[in-house]
Amino acid sequence: MTAATAPPRRPRVRPLSLAILFVGTTYLGYLSGFPYGLGVFVAAGAVVLAAVLRRSRSGAGAAYAPAPVLAVLAIEAASAPVGFGTELIAGLAALGFLVWLADDPARPAGGPLRELPTIAVPTLALGIAWTSGLLLPTGALPLGYAGGLLALALAAVAYLVIRPAVFDREEA
Repeated sequence: MTAATAPPRRPRVRPLSLAILFVGTTYLGYLSGFPYGLGVFVAAGAVVLAAVLRRSRSGAGAAYAPAPVLAVLAIEAASAPVGFGTELIAGLAALGFLVWLADDPARPAGGPLRELPTIAVPTLALGIAWTSGLLLPTGALPLGYAGGLLALALAAVAYLVIRPAVFDREEA
């Protein structure tokens, strides 16, 4: 007696990565220069549209899911006032976007954890930019700080070139 069991259905929308994307993008929309708080509504609409496209039954809609969020992130980052906090939030929103991309339901489970080495490179770049924004005084650029940050970046790139398997954790 054998019973045919259907494979477990994976959810089409994973709420944790979607929440990270929503919070980062809408907060950047709040900080952007849109009048009357319109940036929050534009950002929220883009994230909802991306979730609906990713949830679509056809694969054609899911392929275009990142486009609205990417467009809104670019518009908000371009219109946001220049400042240390705004730039940090823009970087964190972009990292949230990368986490959401890695957590694609069409791929095997554990997307963000499997893609952690790949997401670590932009995270390292954001950390270097954030650290240089904190340590380097505005105006004059001390050569010692810049050289140290450059040496750290080159060491990270050298490590990643030596071990290319760090990037390729996708199952065949």
